[in-house]
Amino acid sequence: MSEVLFDIIFKGKFAGSMDQQKAELHFSKLFKLPIEKSRLFFDGKPRTLKKSLTMEKASNMRAVLKKAGLRVTLVKQESEESTSSEKKEALTMSNVGVMIVNKPFVPPKHFDTSKLKLDEVGVEIVDKVEVPEPEYDLRDLSLDEVGVEIVQKKHIPQPDIDVSGLTVDVVGTVFSKKTIVSEPHFDLSKLSLDEVGSVLVEKKQIAKPEINTENISLQD
Repeated sequence: MSEVLFDIIFKGKFAGSMDQQKAELHFSKLFKLPIEKSRLFFDGKPRTLKKSLTMEKASNMRAVLKKAGLRVTLVKQESEESTSSEKKEALTMSNVGVMIVNKPFVPPKHFDTSKLKLDEVGVEIVDKVEVPEPEYDLRDLSLDEVGVEIVQKKHIPQPDIDVSGLTVDVVGTVFSKKTIVSEPHFDLSKLSLDEVGSVLVEKKQIAKPEINTENISLQD
């Protein structure tokens, strides 16, 4: 039986945390292509980057591209023998009542009930705590007659605003013009990517300070 092979397909997709310019730069560095040619691979059309790779090699290459923020798809190659046999063989149906998937046997759980005890019927398991009813002193409270306003609504006079000098423009009039800001252009030709696992910033080891406590004393 021949080994199953895979093709690596790229559709111009990349991680959502990076922009397309950065993804194109990563692509050009990995495949050693000019940035102009790398940009052609991001038009959304499926393109085959590598053909006839084993599962191990295809998975390793996909992992490298994933670290660079590029998303690819592994497509299994169909051999001529498999396609011809699929055409010759006809689909068959099992007999009525045949179990397609066997249900796994799950052994019943055993619970230790030797230390459990049952009280007689009617025994209260939890004692109900009697909470005394609170007493409120209502001697200083009084009730007004029905319809009496407890809080008087404060009358606020309507402000007199002079609108004689205001005018209304025609519907659709633009009050302020939007300033068109040109998209900035970044020169990425001099940028380079280090290898995976490279240390970008070295951790500086600071020696632990030695403190002389011979002349220090504690007072009461």
